[in-house]
Amino acid sequence: MGCSGSDDSPGEAGSGGGSAGTGGSTTTSTTTGSGTGGAGVTSGSTGVTTGSTTTTTSSTATGGPATTGTGGSEGPATSSSTGGSEGPATSSSTGTPAACTEADKEVCSDDIGTHCGLTYEYWKDRGEGCLVNKADGFSVEWRNINNLLGRKGVRPGGKDHVVTYEADYRPNGNSYLGVYGWTTSPLIEYYIIDSWGNWRPPGGEGLVGTVESDGGTYDIYKTQRVNQPSIEGNATFYQFWSVRKEKRTSGTITVANHFNAWERQGLTLGTFYEVSLVVEGYQSSGSADVKVSIE
Repeated sequence: MGCSGSDDSPGEAGSGGGSAGTGGSTTTSTTTGSGTGGAGVTSGSTGVTTGSTTTTTSSTATGGPATTGTGGSEGPATSSSTGGSEGPATSSSTGTPAACTEADKEVCSDDIGTHCGLTYEYWKDRGEGCLVNKADGFSVEWRNINNLLGRKGVRPGGKDHVVTYEADYRPNGNSYLGVYGWTTSPLIEYYIIDSWGNWRPPGGEGLVGTVESDGGTYDIYKTQRVNQPSIEGNATFYQFWSVRKEKRTSGTITVANHFNAWERQGLTLGTFYEVSLVVEGYQSSGSADVKVSIE
């Protein structure tokens, strides 16, 4: 929804593409890698990311109006991985460093790497856009794209991360803003959506409950993608969603609250692949300037 969502009307949001896909499940947040990879509308193709000591295969997706996969399937994709609140997912990743002196880094083609202690990923299938990594977060802008994903976070991440963000978020069409990721064993794509563009994901399909967290109420959904690109290649997998009833563009997302609520609904996650703050666009234009820290 990069890796970090199928053929719904507004389209199922796809996550980012392959090597603009997410890092490997065993890559820590300090591992630097680069790679290239394409993705589809709602699901992304896989790419190869080479770190200093590890070679991993990844893909991501970006979110958009519809249940999404990893590349871009047929709608506003969203993407990446997450672990389960009570499941086998564990992580030793660290969060945002206390201070960063790295220069801003702009990427305008599929790319994955590290900046200021976090892993970033940029992917689009077609259209124009760029991601700028900054000391306190990132900015992304897109024009006339089909599917685009920009995100920054922790890999592999874990259930106890707390994401604090503030965004100047200006989508013109279909888009997502929130926390995104994947887990493996089982393969799950997840979204915690705080704001969106014209279309509220995942379109009402698969509602299973609600959860109160960080001053708001989120609807919980379970959707499925069949034979679509993922961080493990084309596969059939479930997507877990928490979608805030009322939009917001700043605040704190306590990810464990959502993972635990999903677990209570029988939505079991696996081993974490990433926990990222994502901006995704689908068949739209827009911009976002995001400050983010992850503890």
